Amino acid sequence: MTPTPERYKEFQQALIDKGYLQGPASGVWGPDCTQALKKFQQEQNLEPTGKLDSLSIITLGLGPKREPLGSTAVVHNPPPASGARQ
Repeated sequence: MTPTPERYKEFQQALIDKGYLQGPASGVWGPDCTQALKKFQQEQNLEPTGKLDSLSIITLGLGPKREPLGSTAVVHNPPPASGARQ
């Protein structure tokens, strides 16, 4: 699946923020973006393919945004009773 222009902007902004690409983020993935990604991958000890693979996306800090299991449940532990040992 090809990323949307909005998602490309996220990738570009991450590369800009890390100093690998000059801004602003346009949402259009071109040769400058590929070269910036290759340099980032190389410096992160990833295979410098210039392709937005899963490991590169995660390393950029843009992996899946999922809530942890059970995150909707709020658990409150009652305070210990007076005089109770902890």
